[in-house]
Amino acid sequence: MVKIAHISDLHFGRTNPAALTALTQALDAAEPDITVITGDLTQSGRRREFAEAAAFLGTLKSRFLAVPGNHDAPVYNLGLRFFKPWARYETHIGDASIQRLALGPLSLVGVNSARRAQPRLNWSYGRLSKSVIKAASAIAREEQDAGRQVFLALHHPVTLGPGKAGSRIVSNGEQALQAFAENGVSAILTGHVHVASAAPIAATDDRILSIQAGTALSTRERGEQPSFGLIDAGDDQIRLSIKRLADGRFEPEGEQAFTRKAGVWRPAA
Repeated sequence: MVKIAHISDLHFGRTNPAALTALTQALDAAEPDITVITGDLTQSGRRREFAEAAAFLGTLKSRFLAVPGNHDAPVYNLGLRFFKPWARYETHIGDASIQRLALGPLSLVGVNSARRAQPRLNWSYGRLSKSVIKAASAIAREEQDAGRQVFLALHHPVTLGPGKAGSRIVSNGEQALQAFAENGVSAILTGHVHVASAAPIAATDDRILSIQAGTALSTRERGEQPSFGLIDAGDDQIRLSIKRLADGRFEPEGEQAFTRKAGVWRPAA
């Protein structure tokens, strides 16, 4: 089993100080093999926010894989947003393009679903281009052929969820899900909605498991206290434990388990 700490929507610049202290302590105690951060490390893409995010990442004792969110493109510097939207992210955090990281029997593929601008009023919605879908699918196929289970990480949801943030899935989502399912992706880790959930994706005939993380640190709560997930992943089983902030500590809230038979995920009995 590979242990993954799944955190998201840190929103440095709008963080809960008590949650930050508690999260650092909880991650130290959990001792994950890897920490996956699914976007929105900052609130407005400011340099000082990225510096705070980078300082936090420097405290992690595990390796990490991070992908950008829509808040990580500069909000108040339009010149930088349009011409170098990920310059600050890459300076302080790491690669903003497609990533792959093999960890024993598991392969993690990170993709950027955020956009600098879009031909619609709400730029917070995500999009996966056809070229990104093709490239990520090719990587997934290679990793599956090598005998690894493939997890994909991106910021925006691939299934509809509660509230305004979950009212739309990433553009080209249906096309992406079909390609990912055909090429061996077994789970997709996302954020954005600030609500934790996990379930097989019906649009893939339950071949892909959706795991959404809540906000780990932000004061921008959407009906839930800050939380993060601990995922134990094996060949055909996934166990998810949600840790929720309560009285200054991240405490276990609940656990879900899924097993995969003939390529289909089902809740474990």
